[in-house]
Amino acid sequence: MIAADQPGVSPNVNCLEGKRCPECGSYGPFVVLVSMRVLLYDSGTRDAKDGSTWYDDGAPTKCDSCEYEGNFGDFDEKPE
Repeated sequence: MIAADQPGVSPNVNCLEGKRCPECGSYGPFVVLVSMRVLLYDSGTRDAKDGSTWYDDGAPTKCDSCEYEGNFGDFDEKPE
């Protein structure tokens, strides 16, 4: 595992692999607007059995560190 404090080396190996805030350089976490499958009742909602969530590069995203806002695709890490 890569240490999070190594400059220019992403610690992310899963959902945020290749993602970095274009403003402050943070590797996350990020607030991302996702779609989620739920069971909808008259009284409210519960998670669906499959718990599916999805998002794409157009999903509105905000850096939790500096509050930069853009689309998820804007957070693609640029080569240095």
